[in-house]
Amino acid sequence: MRALLIIFVAFTSFGLQAKWQTIKTENFNVHYPQSLQQWAYSAANELEVVRDKVLAQQGRALSGRADVIIYDPENAGNGFALPSTDKPMMALQATPPQADSVIANNTSWQQLLILHEYIHLVHLSQPSRDQWRQHLRDWHDITDLLDAVLPRWVSEGYATLLESRLTGRGRLYDNYSESIVRYYAQQGALPTYSALDNGDKSYLSNSMAYLVGVRFLAWLEDNYGAETLDAVWTRVQAVESRSFETAFSGAFGAPASQLYRRFIVEYSYQAMQQELALAPTQSELWQRFAYAARDIAFSPDGSQFLVVEQNRKRQVTLNIYENKENVEAIEQFNKRNEAILNADPKDIVDIAPEVFPKKRLAQLDAHNYAGIYYPQWLNKDHIYFVAKTPTADDTFINDLFVWKVGTGKPKQLTEGAGIRRFSIVDANTVIAEVSRLGYSQLVTIELDSEKQTVITTSKLGDVYDFPVLSKENATLAYVHVAPNKRWQLVVKDLSHDKTKIVYLPKSHQYLSGLTWSHDDDKLYFISGVAGHLAVMRYDVASKRLETLPASAKPLEQIITHSQQLLVSYATPEGVKVNKIVAPTWRTVSVLEQVDEAEQKEQHPHQLPAAKIDQTALPSSDYSVFEQSYSVALSGALNSASFDSLGVALKGQDVLRQLAWQFGAEKSINNGALMGAFAQLEYRHENWKTTFDAGYQELEADKQSRSPQANTSNESSFKQFALSSSYRFGEALNYLAPELGVIRVQHGEKTWSGGRYGFNGRAMWDTQQHGVALQVSVAQWLGELDGFDYQLSLFAKAWQIPFYASVDSRYSSELPLSVGGGALTSTSISNGLHIVSEPMLPHLFATGSRYLGYEFATSWQQGKPKLFYKQHQLDGEVIGQNYGIKMRLPLSRVILGKAADFAPAGLTDLQFSAGVGRIEGRNMTNENRVWFSVWYEL
Repeated sequence: MRALLIIFVAFTSFGLQAKWQTIKTENFNVHYPQSLQQWAYSAANELEVVRDKVLAQQGRALSGRADVIIYDPENAGNGFALPSTDKPMMALQATPPQADSVIANNTSWQQLLILHEYIHLVHLSQPSRDQWRQHLRDWHDITDLLDAVLPRWVSEGYATLLESRLTGRGRLYDNYSESIVRYYAQQGALPTYSALDNGDKSYLSNSMAYLVGVRFLAWLEDNYGAETLDAVWTRVQAVESRSFETAFSGAFGAPASQLYRRFIVEYSYQAMQQELALAPTQSELWQRFAYAARDIAFSPDGSQFLVVEQNRKRQVTLNIYENKENVEAIEQFNKRNEAILNADPKDIVDIAPEVFPKKRLAQLDAHNYAGIYYPQWLNKDHIYFVAKTPTADDTFINDLFVWKVGTGKPKQLTEGAGIRRFSIVDANTVIAEVSRLGYSQLVTIELDSEKQTVITTSKLGDVYDFPVLSKENATLAYVHVAPNKRWQLVVKDLSHDKTKIVYLPKSHQYLSGLTWSHDDDKLYFISGVAGHLAVMRYDVASKRLETLPASAKPLEQIITHSQQLLVSYATPEGVKVNKIVAPTWRTVSVLEQVDEAEQKEQHPHQLPAAKIDQTALPSSDYSVFEQSYSVALSGALNSASFDSLGVALKGQDVLRQLAWQFGAEKSINNGALMGAFAQLEYRHENWKTTFDAGYQELEADKQSRSPQANTSNESSFKQFALSSSYRFGEALNYLAPELGVIRVQHGEKTWSGGRYGFNGRAMWDTQQHGVALQVSVAQWLGELDGFDYQLSLFAKAWQIPFYASVDSRYSSELPLSVGGGALTSTSISNGLHIVSEPMLPHLFATGSRYLGYEFATSWQQGKPKLFYKQHQLDGEVIGQNYGIKMRLPLSRVILGKAADFAPAGLTDLQFSAGVGRIEGRNMTNENRVWFSVWYEL
């Protein structure tokens, strides 16, 4: 097999240069693109340091080498891990988080990320001590993953616990994180035990698996001992089969849900005591948003304000509101109450809300999943903002856009800039933090030429954020952090090129929300102390530092306008904005200039200080021949034909550049089918080459439903196909020409030929509305003379999706066969003659010209579809079917981004099911049902 793989890859990648590299340390295979080489050198060194410390602390390590993927797919800080007893994998995204993130309190982004993801692997990848069950896990990746998975709050909470215990930083000791949890406790809004995993749809509840989970686990360790919690992980993988809940109850003597209730009571009591101890700050509600809201900014004349809002479905809009009382809303409210009292004078009407929502004047929906970030007014008619743009290598990067208020599509101003927060100097110039390939720095960007002038040097591990300009653009302020340091406020005199650090109190941790007030020419920002956040300000001229009393609220943004001081903050219902009434400022004296960050805990196995060690390490071109293998099981239930089972051996490398499977499938209730298949797929950058071979013996009259009378009852089928395509464009919009050769054998007759064609997609999406067009066109040559054209159209209006498709095929010599559900032995990548339809038996009808139409709709994308489909063969309608069906790329739906790097048995898994009615000529009109799960490269 290995020799065949080498020949195949050498043939298909001739002349191509390796894009990815691999560093092999003692315990890790570190894979990275050449552009991230320096980040990878440092990560490879840090990985071994983290492993040694975790081994000393836990007494556990991975039994084999772990694959580590270093990449930068979306210009944002993140990472994930996929546990496995023999193929563990973690992915590290190089872009560092920003200052207002809950993960900004770290020794370095790289160290925190590696520690958190490695804890996942060690925690969840421990082998079962039941020998036979472990053998099954070794051979079957799905079983391996199912045995490894624990409740989300457990896995994320424990990784967050050790990220904090072993560094003295992290989310357990973060003032912003603590202020969120405390405030929610004070509102009685901490999640119930059943909602701890995935939230209860309240604002930020999906983050509570991390933020509350870590505090519950820390409480368990503090009250019952770390060894008791550790015993749960030992018990989970025992010879005796135990769920997490059983393992927990046996170790603690009580269910986790019971102890969680006690934890909530204790934590909430302490939170209430802390709230009572705070000095009151007088404020009044100014605006309430339905869910998430950020980046609030007033227009130059103050008559309007913009805000980026996100609803519970994660749909993002840029909204512009009128900055005055909503008289229309007040009048409507009063008229409604008046009508109620006229109808029933004894009724008691609703009291007026504390504040009526402002009137919305304009709205911009995010386009093509790009998001909207950091909008700012250029003038009263134009707004600059950042959005993600797709690249040719299937990643996204941040770029600057301009939107003329009230018009349609925005205009892109930069290309591949990696821009995040920025300040506008003039229409052609911005000062911005750019982050690319893990490096952060401040630059001046001239938009007409996209020329960048460096303000701060880029150094791996250093992060800059919140660049803001004084009223006359003479002074720049920003925040900055370096490894093992704390976030610091920096002021730079641009005219004299002088930089000054504004030191904050020693107990300070968390620095965010920097804004330069043009009312009083002072810097305002959010600072954290002792689990609370406070508004502070700094006068550059007098060098005076002042603060308001600490707030019980989790502050998110400061907005100053027309001598008003507004603050936004998180609540379970959504973001609210309060106006501070008569703020009482207190001068802050900084007695000691502190650069080092405070570490809250000195653990016996604490990690050493974060080090960006870019010492060059031996590396080699990434090899696709280091493969994972798994048994792959498939199956189908089909009332029109037969039930079947399939078994295959499936393999691939961790980047899924080379994937393959071979196996067999057989009907299990009537002996109608015996099939075998082999598939091979190689991807390199935008090239894709596939090889397919299929064999099938089918006795059609043994199916649950018989084919038409003029159709052969027996079919012997063999097919071999080789094709290659190259994609132009990016992930959302592309065109891919392709060439192929095919040999098909039916019974004793053989056809050989070639094919050329293309497939492509064009799409436009604004969340509420959208259109997408998918086209596949192929012309067949030689003895296979014919064509096949498929066109699929998707549209949505007000989020209601609609689908339409046309399938047109012609074959002058090789008969076209209609019917049968998805079988790997026939679902090969270059099938002209098989028209799959699970509501018809295999070989239901044959002919030379096929035309099919389908129309469908649903209440939401990704949900089951109501459909109608018609089949025509040689100009006659042979059948129509309608009902409800669903098809999902199961691996992608369950694993998300991890599906790109998962072990072989966890990728390419497909699901299809449906129920409906079939009607037509020469058939019995009846209801039919199908359900199938299979692998499709």
